[in-house]
Amino acid sequence: MAARLERQRILAREKPPLVWVVLDEAVSHRPFGDQQVMRERLTHLLNLRDRRQVRIQVLPFAAGQHPATAGSFTVMRFDTDPDITYSENYDSGCMTANPDLVGDCSHRYGHLPAAALSVEDSAALIARVREERYAEQPGSDGRAVA
Repeated sequence: MAARLERQRILAREKPPLVWVVLDEAVSHRPFGDQQVMRERLTHLLNLRDRRQVRIQVLPFAAGQHPATAGSFTVMRFDTDPDITYSENYDSGCMTANPDLVGDCSHRYGHLPAAALSVEDSAALIARVREERYAEQPGSDGRAVA
């Protein structure tokens, strides 16, 4: 948890990095935690819209097979250091500056935003899923229950 909080602080720096994320639509539908946890996660994604350096797009189910079908990856670009990629599987992660792998991942990532929903349509989808699947439910006493 401390590492996650530290990563979030990076976005609050005076000169934060540009973060452009393309999430598979399944991320918003597959529950991890209870209703309240999922609602908070989706709300957090929506709140990131207020940060000008963060772009979140959703790759809809309708996109079908896409360049990231084989697994998730991160491409990190730097002003003065070599670009690197990070990918992971169920038990380990791999970070590399190998130009061939970085080039392949960069090429694959380049196609994802074009197949994804716009930033605005992505936010609308996230909000819709949050309300349809993870809305607060009234309890038997009329009070909201997550």
